[in-house]
Order: sequence, then C-alpha cells, then structure tokens
Amino acid sequence: MAQKISEIMESLPDWDFLKQLPQEIDGFQLLAGTGLKGQILNIAAYVNDAMHCRLDLTYTTETFDYIPVKTIGLHTFRDERYFCRDRDRFAEQMLEHLPDLIAIVDRNHHHEMGWEAKNAGFPTWEGWKKLPKRIGNYELFITPDNPVEYINGSMLFLDYTDFATGDQIVFMYNSFRDEIFAEFKCKYFPLTTDEFNAKNLDELDILLEEKLEKNLLKLSQESY
Repeated sequence: MAQKISEIMESLPDWDFLKQLPQEIDGFQLLAGTGLKGQILNIAAYVNDAMHCRLDLTYTTETFDYIPVKTIGLHTFRDERYFCRDRDRFAEQMLEHLPDLIAIVDRNHHHEMGWEAKNAGFPTWEGWKKLPKRIGNYELFITPDNPVEYINGSMLFLDYTDFATGDQIVFMYNSFRDEIFAEFKCKYFPLTTDEFNAKNLDELDILLEEKLEKNLLKLSQESY
C-alpha cells in the first residue's frame, strides 16, 4: 500500500537525500520545497530566475511516483525516464543524474534536434533569423538553434513570451505527424489555434510574415 502523501511530507526533514543535495548546480540554486498542493508534493527545486527555468523534485498521488519536473519559460513537463515509486531509488537516480537534468533546462547549454527535425530542414532554415528579438513586450525566448525536446514527439523551436503577463506564442514541430503548428497562452491559460499550421518551413515563413505581429498584439489585448 502506497504511503500517504501527508506522511511523506512529514518525513522530509529526516530524509538524508535532501541533506546531500548540492546548493548550486551551474547557476541553479537549491530551494526548499513549496509543500503540498493538491495531489503534488514539491520536495525541492533548483531555480534560475533570470533564465526563467527550474527543475522541481516532486511526488504525486496521481501515479504514486517521485518525479522530476522541468520548467523552461512557461513550459512545464515531467521527465518520464525517472518516474520512481521507491524513495531510495529515486534519491540514487537524482544524485547521479541531477547535472544532466539541469543541463536540459539550462538555456546556456546547446540542445540538438532529433534526426526527424533535421530531415524536415530545420538546420538550414534561415527564415527565423529575420525575426526580431523583441516584439513589444514579447521576448524571443526559444530559437531553432537551441530547441526544446518536449512531449508526445514535439519539439519547441520558436517561442515569443511576455513573462510579465504570461502571454505566449510557441511554435512546434511534431515528428510523429510531420507537422508544424503553434499554440498560445493568454495569462498562462493555454489556447489552441490553426493560424500557423504549415506543411513545411517555406509555408511557415509566409505565415510568420503575415500573422506573427498581428497575433501577438491581439493576444496582449485578450483577458482571461
């Protein structure tokens, strides 16, 4: 029978693993966990606020697993390679692989594309280089020369974010479907769109020129 999450939280001060964690890894500072919220217990976190990135060590009663959770900008996703129900085994994995996990969320590290994205022409795509680094309050946060391997076969290759408001347009390539598409966030609330669905990067170039600034302005005016 799985241990109650309240019991796990109460036992954290006596867990030697937390005392062994380094205080800093490549500019990410160790912070105490934020505690219990719903089904999630936040145990500890490595945070780089200036980079808008973090790695959280958590436990969830959704699956009764200990799980590292990666946050890059406004994108938060679990690393399914390290789902673990055994606390001691999770501690061993984290102590061994923390530098690798930090490297994934560290935007100062270079991240490679998968072969599917390379076959789709991303390494030779020049169109994104014409895009401004800022559009209004939006910052060009993710670019194809340093993409993010996301979930369900998707790669994040362009991201304009207003970190003050939680507004965002992110562009993805899905290797399973060989598709390019975009998603919005408005005040952190996710929204779907077909405005930027493209069969290839040449089509995307046209859509970016015609619709990018217009959609960013519209997004800034929405409220949720």
